[in-house]
Amino acid sequence: MLNSIKTYLTPKKKIFFPAAMAAILIGMVLIWLGLQRTVTVVVDGNPQTVRTGALTSAGVLRAAGVKVDAADRVRPERNRLIWNQAAVTVESARDVVLKTPDYELVIPSAERIPANLLRAAEIVLFPQDQVRINGAMVDPNRPLEIEDSFVLQYVPAIPVTLVTDDDSRVIYTGQPTVGAAFEAAGIALGPLDWVSASMETAITEPLTITIRPARVITVQRGEETMTGLSAALTVGEALQEIGMPLQNLDSSKPEESAMVPDDGVIRVVRGLEELTILTDETAYETETREDPDTPLDQITVIQPGQPGIFASRQRVYYEDGEEVWRISEDSWQASVPQTAIVGMGTRVVIQTETIGGTTFNYYRKLTVYTTMYKPCDYEGNCWYYTSNRSPVQKGVIAVYYDWYYAYEGQQVYVTDYGYGVIADVCGGCVGMSVPWIDLGYSEDEYEAQHLGNGYRVMYFLAP
Repeated sequence: MLNSIKTYLTPKKKIFFPAAMAAILIGMVLIWLGLQRTVTVVVDGNPQTVRTGALTSAGVLRAAGVKVDAADRVRPERNRLIWNQAAVTVESARDVVLKTPDYELVIPSAERIPANLLRAAEIVLFPQDQVRINGAMVDPNRPLEIEDSFVLQYVPAIPVTLVTDDDSRVIYTGQPTVGAAFEAAGIALGPLDWVSASMETAITEPLTITIRPARVITVQRGEETMTGLSAALTVGEALQEIGMPLQNLDSSKPEESAMVPDDGVIRVVRGLEELTILTDETAYETETREDPDTPLDQITVIQPGQPGIFASRQRVYYEDGEEVWRISEDSWQASVPQTAIVGMGTRVVIQTETIGGTTFNYYRKLTVYTTMYKPCDYEGNCWYYTSNRSPVQKGVIAVYYDWYYAYEGQQVYVTDYGYGVIADVCGGCVGMSVPWIDLGYSEDEYEAQHLGNGYRVMYFLAP
């Protein structure tokens, strides 16, 4: 039978083997086509899709044209087979600056949990150690929301030895100051407790701090008994802290330099002598004079005023707050009244000013309040000429009566307005804390050029 099969196949082998190879190739193509699928690739939160037959995450990323570094995080892992995985995610590594008290280095990593970053750097966290991100303290076990590079600071806890009258203990803290360490450790201090270090003391190395709690101090003075809190060691210091220091003729039992007794009771005998000066003042007068040596509009004090003072002296002696004796001593006139003399400057000084490219000489400048006017009012009444018969137009300025009669025809310069001449009376320009002037315009000029009301500077131009 075998010979029969051989006899049958021998003439047909040129056709059979090529057909078999073709069948194998077709099968492989069908398998490859069956493996093709759509996979979502998410890079730092940005999704894209790719159709591929790759069987690993690395192959999918190559198919999507995504290049990753060794420090980037890929899920599923790069060489892991993915038969039914619909997505591959990539978290790009960023530079993490790790700072410790001993060294500083840069770690490229995609890790978001600070504790894991420290563990990778072979740093073991203890309960009171601190972890700071860009200077802010964070929970080391919570993922970060930061996408860019950041500074990871490791602050190890420092031992602080606390010593009291009858005990001592050690706390470990990562806080920057003594006050912050006490608060974190739940150590409550009374306002009068004594601490050998201030609450602002920086903790940069192991410290030993002494705490002396305040205790009740009872002070007996005559028939009066007072209590207070103090952590002082001596009688004098305790009295000082509770606001009853020994002064002048005061004495105490025990003595001022003795240690505070165990029962905290201190007896004080307060001796006090007061010297009292009683005064009675008489007012002085004020006189105003023209001062030709002072520039115009300036005020000088030629002679300061001084009240007249009569004084008398009394001495009073107290023991434990009770007056023992009082003596009235001599009285005298401490000073005689002196009239105050105020100088009003009258000296004219020519000065030069440049405003907006305009230069002029002036002898006086004042801050003024400015309003605007034109020939016709809102009711249709028109006055086309000023008090000195000049036409109402830009360049004429109205002032109150006294100024008009004193300065009629005076050329001036007003900021924002320009040159002008005092040529009109403004009967209503009174009642301001500074002089009030009215800036004139013709009807056409008013509509096109007039300024708003406000404070401006007026220069009196030199002839």
